[in-house]
Amino acid sequence: METGDGWASLGGVGSHISNHASFDPRNYGFRKLSDLFAAIDLFELKKNEKSGLMVRHRKSVSQIKKIVEL
Repeated sequence: METGDGWASLGGVGSHISNHASFDPRNYGFRKLSDLFAAIDLFELKKNEKSGLMVRHRKSVSQIKKIVEL
């Protein structure tokens, strides 16, 4: 589900969440899962032509930068 640089398909993340819990972003005031993720400062989103919307935890970005600097 996750790429080597920390990005994961939002669709895959949504499927994983729904397989493990009864979850609906509307319970939190958002129409779509992407709207919820965009509102949370812990995640960054980007559009990928092949996979659609991608998401990654912002902490992953700093961890990757540290590894690259080594």
